[in-house]
Amino acid sequence: MKKIVLYILLMLGSSPFLKGENGPMSQNEQQDRIFSFFSDIESRHEEKLWLHLDKPYYAAGDTIRFRAYLSDAMTLCPDTLSNFIYVDLFDRRNKLISSKKIKRDSVGFANNLYISDTLSAGEYTLQAYTGWMLNFDPSCFFQKNILIGRTASDIRTDITYTDKDMMVIRFSDKSGSPLFGNEASYELFDRNGKQLSSGQQPTSPSGALFVTLPTDSTLNGAYAETRLKLGNGTLYKRTFFPEPRTASFDIQFLPEGGNLVPGTPQIVAFKAVQSNGYPAEVRGAILNSAGDTVARFSSEHDGMGIFLLTPQSAETYRAVTFCDTLSVSTPLPSIHENACALTVTQSENNLRYRVLGTIPEGSVLVAHTRGLCHFVHSVPPNNPEGLIKTDSLPEGILHLLLADSSGIPKTERLVYLSRPQEQWQVTQDKPSYGKREKVRIDITVGKGGQPLEGTFSVSVTDANTVKTDSLSDNIRTNLLLTSDLKGYIHNPGYYFLDDSPARRHYLDLVMMTHGWRRFKTDDLFHPEPFTPKHYIERGQYISGYVSTAGGKVAKQASVTAFAFNKDNVVGSTVTDSMGRFLIEGLDFQDSTVFFISSKNKRGGRIPCEVKADKLYSGLKFKPLHPFFTEDSLRSRSDDLQRYLASFPKPNNDGLGEYELEEVTVTAKDPNRPAVAIYKKIIDDTARIAKFGSMSLEHYIKFLPGVVNNGDWISLRSPSGFSYPAQIRIDNEIIYGMAQLYRFFAKEVDYFKLEVPSIMNPPLTPRAIFWDNYPCRLHIFLREDVNGIRNFVVYRTNGYAKHTEFYHPVYDTPERLANKTPDRRTTLYWEPYLRIGDDGKGTIEFYTNDKDKSRLEVVIEGIATDGSVCRTLQRLE
Repeated sequence: MKKIVLYILLMLGSSPFLKGENGPMSQNEQQDRIFSFFSDIESRHEEKLWLHLDKPYYAAGDTIRFRAYLSDAMTLCPDTLSNFIYVDLFDRRNKLISSKKIKRDSVGFANNLYISDTLSAGEYTLQAYTGWMLNFDPSCFFQKNILIGRTASDIRTDITYTDKDMMVIRFSDKSGSPLFGNEASYELFDRNGKQLSSGQQPTSPSGALFVTLPTDSTLNGAYAETRLKLGNGTLYKRTFFPEPRTASFDIQFLPEGGNLVPGTPQIVAFKAVQSNGYPAEVRGAILNSAGDTVARFSSEHDGMGIFLLTPQSAETYRAVTFCDTLSVSTPLPSIHENACALTVTQSENNLRYRVLGTIPEGSVLVAHTRGLCHFVHSVPPNNPEGLIKTDSLPEGILHLLLADSSGIPKTERLVYLSRPQEQWQVTQDKPSYGKREKVRIDITVGKGGQPLEGTFSVSVTDANTVKTDSLSDNIRTNLLLTSDLKGYIHNPGYYFLDDSPARRHYLDLVMMTHGWRRFKTDDLFHPEPFTPKHYIERGQYISGYVSTAGGKVAKQASVTAFAFNKDNVVGSTVTDSMGRFLIEGLDFQDSTVFFISSKNKRGGRIPCEVKADKLYSGLKFKPLHPFFTEDSLRSRSDDLQRYLASFPKPNNDGLGEYELEEVTVTAKDPNRPAVAIYKKIIDDTARIAKFGSMSLEHYIKFLPGVVNNGDWISLRSPSGFSYPAQIRIDNEIIYGMAQLYRFFAKEVDYFKLEVPSIMNPPLTPRAIFWDNYPCRLHIFLREDVNGIRNFVVYRTNGYAKHTEFYHPVYDTPERLANKTPDRRTTLYWEPYLRIGDDGKGTIEFYTNDKDKSRLEVVIEGIATDGSVCRTLQRLE
């Protein structure tokens, strides 16, 4: 990639030669090595991923619609190499609820995730990533916490805590009246799912269920599963996560530039965080070693702030910080005599820097944005100041580093470079709309007086029931800010609401209290070694290795994979010098089972052993953002309840909804008839040997009790009836007779047939293949002396089918008179909104059954010039 070199307006007084590891290094060599460092980062093709959702919250039985924006982490352009993404939904116990693999279509990534109507109400986390992103820090995955409610009941809950280690859960109806005398129970578990306690009690006159809590150390990460039996027999279930009863907070002090330099006034930033991860509002004082107050401070925004300090040599400082009734004493960073600190002052299109303290000989100033290196320029000890023109730099975080002649950064500073945002015009064709009325919205977007072209996603929701939080994370805040910084940033949308001086100052506080996280810059002459463990998924693939009977690698062995599905996907390859194989170009959907077999380079089956890699299995989920507190949930409760009230409730034909608890049956039904299992083992090896070269697909028809029905078989029971059956090879299910042609009779050790004597009506052949049906034909293969097997049955997930959003069209009197209720909350969803080169686009849809519609329009996307775009508008 072409490097953009800027000139710093300062006097050049540096030596033309700098000291290197093996002698003098010229300035050009030093620059080349640093540019090479960033070229190495570019060659890794890191990716960023953002999901635009159609709504901020959902209900059980709802559907999460999304458009995924996969971009290059450096340029933010969509020209990435990965063609598949993975989208997972986790609960607060870190349990995977649902998952999908999405394939890129001709435009991008778009699909949905169905929420089961049996899912409990609570907070969940949506996570998305690519296979290539697994090679990097998981903190760079997309994550978003969402609330999911239930419409089956109108139960409201509230949690308080007593001084006697008690959590009080109060249940009330939708009018706020307490549910008194209802049978209630709970089970309390620790973070690992181990049960701590349980109890059962009727609710108190205030509708309360009392849960005794253990100590805070045991409580951290615990959860309580509660059940409430209502008067109509409905069982209401919900999981609660107790908060630590002992409040605490942590505060960090971060000098500008990273170091305290003696004898010079210096800005020190700080950030205070509560134990739950949310900002803490604090105040305090800085004391020297004699206990004298040398500075005072108080948080300015979301627990952050700054104060001015002039550090003195050989002095130590500590901060005494107060948060409500709590206080902590924290030492400030140590003072180093030969330290230096990079300070900056930003103005429009200019950035003035100054290096405080001792500048090492041969130092250079390095600047990059997301790994795109802009310049490397010398900073002589006698000229510590300079001016950087920023008008040609991209929007985002500018990372400045002062490195010595060995490429080791001595001080650094993050600066956010803002750019004028795009201008949107979202115009409706009428001032107001009635129910089931056609809406036309014209959209125009431009920047700097020029139209913007691109593909965007647009969601139009009913503003009466859906309210998007303008302060939450969005495509602009994520791709330009939060995805590049360490730690949690509260309400990131706040910093992009406008470009006021106060907001720019608060954004600079974020820069001084968070570090860069995407890659390490500890040594600019020696990039961190990068050995990817996962391939870039341009297409679907299967990988693994083949070994011989002696455990040696099987070179040049042929490997074939065959899918047990209707498409009969086949792929083949040859192992490399390490016995590894990679079968590419596979195209399959949903969960698919492959039969993978191998022959050695001479064409024989034995003694090769095949093992397939488990792709992306056992991915550990770690939440990146704090979950909602009880207070924040209360503030969102009205919005969620308003949404749930409009969401269609399940049709139970007048019957109440019942949630059945999971049970394990250990007793036997005394009225169940006795079942005699008919098992027959056929191990006449002499008979089998006569057909040694015959494929099993043809040989099976000679087995007694087997009826060949084409691609599936039936087994004849002692009563004379035939039933469809599974086929298993060494206890692995084979999905279809066609897969048996790869095996020969001579490879079989013995067969075993299992047929119950008393059975229910037989299932369909497709159900037989996929379910654990009692009729089975077992085929056990021979093994060589070392137990080597030349095949493996491999189950993997294919991509999900493409889905389209349905919205009704009321363009005829008959359709307009349709009596089916229209309670849509997402009135229109288009993941691929096309904006032409004139910067214009149009959408059309119909309103729901509300007499007067209020519309909320959210548009997100990346323009063809790489601009990250977003608008949130409410149309009355």
